[in-house]
Amino acid sequence: MNITILGRGAWGNAIGGVVERLGHRVTFLAHTAAAWPEERADYVLLALPVQHVREMLERLPAPGVPVLSLGKGLEIKTGQRVSQIITEVWHEPRVAALSGPTFAAEIAAGLPAICTIAAQKEDLAKEFQAVFHQPNFRTYTSSDLIGVELGGALKNIYAIAGGACQGLKLGQNSLAGLLTRCLAEMTRIGVQAGARTETFAGLSGMGDLILTATSNQSRNFRFGTLLAQGLSVEEILPRLGGVCEGLPTTRSVYLNAAIHVDAKPIATQLHAVLYEGVPPRDAVRNLLGRAARDE
Repeated sequence: MNITILGRGAWGNAIGGVVERLGHRVTFLAHTAAAWPEERADYVLLALPVQHVREMLERLPAPGVPVLSLGKGLEIKTGQRVSQIITEVWHEPRVAALSGPTFAAEIAAGLPAICTIAAQKEDLAKEFQAVFHQPNFRTYTSSDLIGVELGGALKNIYAIAGGACQGLKLGQNSLAGLLTRCLAEMTRIGVQAGARTETFAGLSGMGDLILTATSNQSRNFRFGTLLAQGLSVEEILPRLGGVCEGLPTTRSVYLNAAIHVDAKPIATQLHAVLYEGVPPRDAVRNLLGRAARDE
Protein backbone atom coordinates (compact mmCIF):
# COMPACT_ATOMS: atom_id res chain seq x y z
CA MET A 1 0.00 0.00 0.00
CA ASN A 2 1.00 3.63 -0.53
CA ILE A 3 0.54 5.56 2.71
CA THR A 4 0.94 9.30 3.14
CA ILE A 5 1.53 10.62 6.65
CA LEU A 6 0.81 14.28 7.36
CA GLY A 7 3.28 15.44 9.99
CA ARG A 8 6.77 14.21 10.71
CA GLY A 9 7.17 14.58 14.45
CA ALA A 10 8.19 11.74 16.72
CA TRP A 11 4.74 10.14 16.56
CA GLY A 12 4.44 10.33 12.78
CA ASN A 13 7.92 8.88 12.35
CA ALA A 14 7.20 6.05 14.78
CA ILE A 15 3.96 5.08 13.04
CA GLY A 16 5.71 5.31 9.69
CA GLY A 17 8.21 2.75 10.92
CA VAL A 18 5.40 0.43 12.01
CA VAL A 19 3.75 0.30 8.60
CA GLU A 20 7.08 0.14 6.77
CA ARG A 21 7.89 -3.06 8.67
CA LEU A 22 4.91 -4.63 6.90
CA GLY A 23 6.22 -3.57 3.50
CA HIS A 24 4.01 -0.53 2.91
CA ARG A 25 5.48 2.49 1.11
CA VAL A 26 5.40 5.63 3.24
CA THR A 27 5.55 9.25 2.10
CA PHE A 28 5.74 12.03 4.67
CA LEU A 29 4.20 15.45 4.10
CA ALA A 30 5.38 18.38 6.22
CA HIS A 31 2.77 20.46 8.02
CA THR A 32 3.69 23.41 5.74
CA ALA A 33 2.97 21.52 2.50
CA ALA A 34 0.55 23.11 0.02
CA ALA A 35 0.12 20.15 -2.34
CA TRP A 36 -0.02 16.37 -2.30
CA PRO A 37 2.96 14.32 -3.52
CA GLU A 38 2.66 13.00 -7.09
CA GLU A 39 2.24 9.41 -5.96
CA ARG A 40 -1.41 8.73 -5.08
CA ALA A 41 -1.98 7.36 -1.59
CA ASP A 42 -4.19 4.43 -0.69
CA TYR A 43 -4.51 5.81 2.85
CA VAL A 44 -3.77 9.11 4.57
CA LEU A 45 -2.65 9.25 8.21
CA LEU A 46 -2.82 12.47 10.24
CA ALA A 47 -0.03 12.87 12.81
CA LEU A 48 -0.49 16.57 13.50
CA PRO A 49 -0.99 18.62 16.68
CA VAL A 50 -4.77 18.84 16.96
CA GLN A 51 -4.89 22.64 16.91
CA HIS A 52 -3.15 22.60 13.49
CA VAL A 53 -5.32 19.96 11.83
CA ARG A 54 -8.02 22.23 10.42
CA GLU A 55 -5.58 24.72 8.91
CA MET A 56 -3.68 22.02 7.02
CA LEU A 57 -6.80 20.25 5.83
CA GLU A 58 -8.19 23.52 4.49
CA ARG A 59 -4.95 24.02 2.56
CA LEU A 60 -5.02 20.60 0.86
CA PRO A 61 -7.77 19.22 -1.38
CA ALA A 62 -9.58 16.16 -0.07
CA PRO A 63 -7.52 13.06 -0.98
CA GLY A 64 -10.55 10.91 -1.68
CA VAL A 65 -9.17 7.94 0.28
CA PRO A 66 -9.73 6.61 3.83
CA VAL A 67 -8.16 8.77 6.55
CA LEU A 68 -6.80 7.66 9.92
CA SER A 69 -6.36 10.13 12.77
CA LEU A 70 -3.38 9.62 15.05
CA GLY A 71 -4.06 12.78 17.08
CA LYS A 72 -5.25 12.83 20.69
CA GLY A 73 -6.99 16.05 21.57
CA LEU A 74 -9.93 18.38 21.01
CA GLU A 75 -10.04 21.58 18.99
CA ILE A 76 -10.35 24.54 21.36
CA LYS A 77 -12.68 26.75 19.36
CA THR A 78 -15.16 24.01 18.43
CA GLY A 79 -14.59 21.17 20.92
CA GLN A 80 -14.49 18.83 17.92
CA ARG A 81 -12.65 15.54 17.71
CA VAL A 82 -10.18 15.10 14.83
CA SER A 83 -12.53 12.78 12.92
CA GLN A 84 -15.21 15.48 13.03
CA ILE A 85 -12.78 18.05 11.61
CA ILE A 86 -11.81 15.67 8.80
CA THR A 87 -15.44 14.98 7.92
CA GLU A 88 -16.35 18.67 8.04
CA VAL A 89 -13.43 19.99 5.97
CA TRP A 90 -12.83 17.14 3.53
CA HIS A 91 -16.38 15.72 3.48
CA GLU A 92 -14.76 12.29 3.83
CA PRO A 93 -16.97 9.68 5.53
CA ARG A 94 -14.24 7.01 5.68
CA VAL A 95 -12.53 8.22 8.85
CA ALA A 96 -10.97 6.16 11.64
CA ALA A 97 -8.81 6.85 14.71
CA LEU A 98 -5.94 5.00 16.35
CA SER A 99 -5.50 5.35 20.11
CA GLY A 100 -4.09 3.56 23.13
CA PRO A 101 -1.03 3.44 25.41
CA THR A 102 1.66 4.19 22.84
CA PHE A 103 4.74 6.29 23.59
CA ALA A 104 6.42 7.21 20.29
CA ALA A 105 9.96 6.39 21.49
CA GLU A 106 9.01 2.85 22.45
CA ILE A 107 7.11 2.29 19.20
CA ALA A 108 10.13 3.54 17.22
CA ALA A 109 12.35 1.12 19.16
CA GLY A 110 10.13 -1.79 18.18
CA LEU A 111 8.99 -2.56 21.72
CA PRO A 112 5.65 -4.39 22.04
CA ALA A 113 2.53 -2.20 22.13
CA ILE A 114 -1.23 -2.62 21.90
CA CYS A 115 -3.72 -0.12 20.51
CA THR A 116 -7.27 0.26 19.24
CA ILE A 117 -8.44 1.37 15.80
CA ALA A 118 -11.98 2.73 15.77
CA ALA A 119 -14.41 3.62 13.02
CA GLN A 120 -18.16 3.91 12.89
CA LYS A 121 -18.20 1.14 10.29
CA GLU A 122 -16.54 -2.08 11.40
CA ASP A 123 -15.23 -2.86 7.92
CA LEU A 124 -13.15 0.34 7.85
CA ALA A 125 -11.65 -0.38 11.28
CA LYS A 126 -10.66 -3.86 10.11
CA GLU A 127 -9.23 -2.41 6.90
CA PHE A 128 -6.87 -0.20 8.88
CA GLN A 129 -6.17 -3.05 11.31
CA ALA A 130 -4.75 -5.03 8.39
CA VAL A 131 -2.42 -2.12 7.59
CA PHE A 132 -0.89 -2.14 11.09
CA HIS A 133 -1.32 -5.47 12.87
CA GLN A 134 1.92 -7.34 13.63
CA PRO A 135 3.49 -9.18 16.60
CA ASN A 136 5.01 -6.06 18.19
CA PHE A 137 2.07 -3.81 17.36
CA ARG A 138 -1.11 -5.62 18.23
CA THR A 139 -4.28 -3.85 17.13
CA TYR A 140 -7.87 -4.27 18.24
CA THR A 141 -10.91 -2.73 16.55
CA SER A 142 -13.89 -0.81 17.87
CA SER A 143 -17.01 0.76 16.40
CA ASP A 144 -17.08 3.38 19.19
CA LEU A 145 -15.24 6.15 17.36
CA ILE A 146 -16.51 8.80 19.78
CA GLY A 147 -15.31 6.91 22.85
CA VAL A 148 -11.91 5.96 21.47
CA GLU A 149 -11.17 9.52 20.36
CA LEU A 150 -12.40 11.05 23.61
CA GLY A 151 -10.42 8.57 25.69
CA GLY A 152 -7.24 9.55 23.85
CA ALA A 153 -8.01 13.24 24.20
CA LEU A 154 -9.27 13.45 27.76
CA LYS A 155 -6.47 11.40 29.30
CA ASN A 156 -4.13 14.31 28.46
CA ILE A 157 -6.01 16.48 30.95
CA TYR A 158 -5.68 13.89 33.68
CA ALA A 159 -2.04 13.19 32.87
CA ILE A 160 -1.31 16.78 33.87
CA ALA A 161 -3.23 16.16 37.08
CA GLY A 162 -1.20 13.01 37.71
CA GLY A 163 2.01 14.92 37.22
CA ALA A 164 0.84 17.62 39.61
CA CYS A 165 0.09 14.94 42.20
CA GLN A 166 3.68 13.76 41.83
CA GLY A 167 5.08 17.29 41.96
CA LEU A 168 3.17 18.06 45.14
CA LYS A 169 4.45 14.81 46.71
CA LEU A 170 0.95 13.73 47.72
CA GLY A 171 1.83 10.03 47.79
CA GLN A 172 0.75 6.84 46.05
CA ASN A 173 -2.62 6.66 47.80
CA SER A 174 -3.53 10.06 46.41
CA LEU A 175 -2.35 9.20 42.90
CA ALA A 176 -4.36 5.96 42.82
CA GLY A 177 -7.46 7.72 44.10
CA LEU A 178 -7.01 10.61 41.69
CA LEU A 179 -6.66 8.39 38.63
CA THR A 180 -9.71 6.37 39.64
CA ARG A 181 -11.79 9.53 39.81
CA CYS A 182 -10.23 10.78 36.56
CA LEU A 183 -11.41 7.59 34.86
CA ALA A 184 -14.90 8.13 36.28
CA GLU A 185 -14.90 11.73 35.03
CA MET A 186 -13.73 10.93 31.52
CA THR A 187 -16.33 8.17 31.32
CA ARG A 188 -19.10 10.60 32.36
CA ILE A 189 -18.01 13.12 29.75
CA GLY A 190 -17.71 10.46 27.07
CA VAL A 191 -21.06 8.81 27.71
CA GLN A 192 -22.75 12.21 27.67
CA ALA A 193 -21.22 12.73 24.20
CA GLY A 194 -22.59 9.42 22.93
CA ALA A 195 -19.71 7.03 23.71
CA ARG A 196 -20.06 3.60 25.28
CA THR A 197 -19.15 3.16 28.96
CA GLU A 198 -17.02 0.06 28.37
CA THR A 199 -14.74 1.88 25.94
CA PHE A 200 -13.18 3.84 28.81
CA ALA A 201 -12.19 0.62 30.56
CA GLY A 202 -10.17 -0.26 27.45
CA LEU A 203 -6.93 0.74 25.78
CA SER A 204 -7.86 4.28 24.79
CA GLY A 205 -9.31 5.01 28.23
CA MET A 206 -7.79 3.28 31.24
CA GLY A 207 -4.80 1.99 29.27
CA ASP A 208 -3.69 5.37 27.98
CA LEU A 209 -4.53 7.04 31.30
CA ILE A 210 -2.29 4.67 33.27
CA LEU A 211 0.55 5.24 30.82
CA THR A 212 0.47 9.00 30.48
CA ALA A 213 -0.55 9.94 34.03
CA THR A 214 2.27 8.01 35.72
CA SER A 215 5.34 8.30 33.48
CA ASN A 216 7.97 10.95 32.90
CA GLN A 217 7.95 9.95 29.22
CA SER A 218 4.61 11.79 29.03
CA ARG A 219 4.93 15.49 28.25
CA ASN A 220 1.60 16.11 29.97
CA PHE A 221 2.81 14.34 33.13
CA ARG A 222 6.10 16.28 33.13
CA PHE A 223 4.18 19.49 32.60
CA GLY A 224 2.02 18.78 35.66
CA THR A 225 5.05 17.91 37.78
CA LEU A 226 6.84 21.15 36.91
CA LEU A 227 3.66 23.17 37.37
CA ALA A 228 3.27 21.81 40.90
CA GLN A 229 6.89 22.70 41.61
CA GLY A 230 6.11 26.37 41.00
CA LEU A 231 7.09 26.95 37.39
CA SER A 232 4.79 28.97 35.12
CA VAL A 233 3.22 27.66 31.92
CA GLU A 234 5.54 29.91 29.91
CA GLU A 235 8.60 28.51 31.71
CA ILE A 236 7.55 24.89 31.27
CA LEU A 237 6.59 24.69 27.60
CA PRO A 238 10.11 25.19 26.16
CA ARG A 239 11.37 22.33 28.34
CA LEU A 240 8.95 19.71 27.01
CA GLY A 241 10.40 19.17 23.55
CA GLY A 242 6.97 18.96 21.94
CA VAL A 243 3.28 19.77 22.18
CA CYS A 244 1.38 19.43 25.48
CA GLU A 245 -2.09 18.47 24.23
CA GLY A 246 -3.51 18.56 27.75
CA LEU A 247 -3.42 22.37 27.77
CA PRO A 248 -5.83 23.04 24.88
CA THR A 249 -7.91 19.97 25.75
CA THR A 250 -8.47 21.26 29.29
CA ARG A 251 -9.53 24.60 27.83
CA SER A 252 -11.86 22.93 25.34
CA VAL A 253 -13.60 20.79 27.97
CA TYR A 254 -13.96 23.71 30.37
CA LEU A 255 -15.49 25.95 27.70
CA ASN A 256 -17.88 23.27 26.48
CA ALA A 257 -21.19 24.34 27.98
CA ALA A 258 -22.77 21.03 27.00
CA ILE A 259 -20.69 19.35 29.72
CA HIS A 260 -22.24 20.31 33.05
CA VAL A 261 -19.78 21.65 35.60
CA ASP A 262 -20.72 18.89 38.06
CA ALA A 263 -19.55 16.32 35.51
CA LYS A 264 -16.03 17.73 35.23
CA PRO A 265 -14.73 18.84 38.66
CA ILE A 266 -11.13 17.72 38.04
CA ALA A 267 -10.94 19.37 34.62
CA THR A 268 -12.50 22.51 36.11
CA GLN A 269 -9.95 22.75 38.91
CA LEU A 270 -7.10 22.06 36.51
CA HIS A 271 -8.38 24.85 34.27
CA ALA A 272 -8.34 27.17 37.28
CA VAL A 273 -4.67 26.32 37.83
CA LEU A 274 -3.67 26.63 34.17
CA TYR A 275 -5.68 29.68 33.14
CA GLU A 276 -6.83 31.48 36.29
CA GLY A 277 -3.74 31.50 38.48
CA VAL A 278 -5.08 29.22 41.23
CA PRO A 279 -2.19 27.48 43.08
CA PRO A 280 -2.15 23.69 42.61
CA ARG A 281 -2.48 23.00 46.35
CA ASP A 282 -5.58 25.19 46.49
CA ALA A 283 -7.09 23.20 43.61
CA VAL A 284 -6.45 19.98 45.55
CA ARG A 285 -8.19 21.43 48.63
CA ASN A 286 -11.12 22.53 46.45
CA LEU A 287 -11.54 18.99 45.11
CA LEU A 288 -11.21 17.28 48.48
CA GLY A 289 -13.45 19.79 50.21
CA ARG A 290 -16.51 19.13 48.09
CA ALA A 291 -19.65 17.75 49.72
CA ALA A 292 -19.70 14.02 50.47
CA ARG A 293 -21.53 11.86 47.91
CA ASP A 294 -22.00 8.31 46.68
CA GLU A 295 -19.34 6.79 44.46
